[in-house]
Amino acid sequence: MVETYQMVICGVGGQGILTISDIITIAAQMKGLNILGSEVHGMAQKGGSVITNLKIGKNLNSPTIPIGTSKMLVGLEQNETLRYLKYLQPGGTVITSDTVLFPITWKKDKKAAEKARENIKDNLSKFDADVHFIDAEGLANKAGLALAQNIVLLGALSQVEGFPVTDNDLREALKIRVPPKYLEVNLKAFDLGISAVKK
Repeated sequence: MVETYQMVICGVGGQGILTISDIITIAAQMKGLNILGSEVHGMAQKGGSVITNLKIGKNLNSPTIPIGTSKMLVGLEQNETLRYLKYLQPGGTVITSDTVLFPITWKKDKKAAEKARENIKDNLSKFDADVHFIDAEGLANKAGLALAQNIVLLGALSQVEGFPVTDNDLREALKIRVPPKYLEVNLKAFDLGISAVKK
């Protein structure tokens, strides 16, 4: 049995955060590991902030994770990654999508949007963490399903040293959780996520 592994997954409503949590939970249970989780949805259906806490290990008393104690932070949107970076322990690992969701008014102001993107990336890079920036949107499109950005990041996550479930464990869980008609494209997205980290 692994020691307690704490992680946070964040993003906005509609990005498939709960799907990632489900797949990790299935993989952990198939491996005989204990797992606890909690979610805060907020205005998730309106594109609001969503955060999931997951604990995998031996003695699990509470599903919530104290600030500064998470080994892993997976962010599906960079503003949300920066918002919840406080949960990561020093020296932890961050896997974040390159995706940044800007206010509608910035659609016409490309300079402001680009400056904001640079500021977010700079702030993420200042933290004591191993940060991986993944082109989740581009890789999901390459796989053939734009909505599979979450699965791209799941593939990247599977390659992190010390993560208690393997890529093969997660593939088996994908086969259980994902509807058959979407399985092939999701497995492709998963493998592209793995390749992105290995490069």
